[in-house]
Amino acid sequence: MKEIDATGLSCPMPVLRLQKVLRDITSGGQIRLLASDPMAAIDVPHFCEEQGHILIASAEQDGPGDMRILCFEIQKGA
Repeated sequence: MKEIDATGLSCPMPVLRLQKVLRDITSGGQIRLLASDPMAAIDVPHFCEEQGHILIASAEQDGPGDMRILCFEIQKGA
């Protein structure tokens, strides 16, 4: 599974990075996206729904210092 580290980036950059990587993988391929911008919790699921990708899982974990890391697992749609 390919991983995108978009921590420290403000939205819409995490979604734009996700979109770029999704272009280069085959249907059914999976990506793990890490983001620290709280807006990603809204933007990533919305992007997946609008573009026909599957949000397999999302979770939040501790990052360095006070940072919270949002973790998304996405499967490329058809």
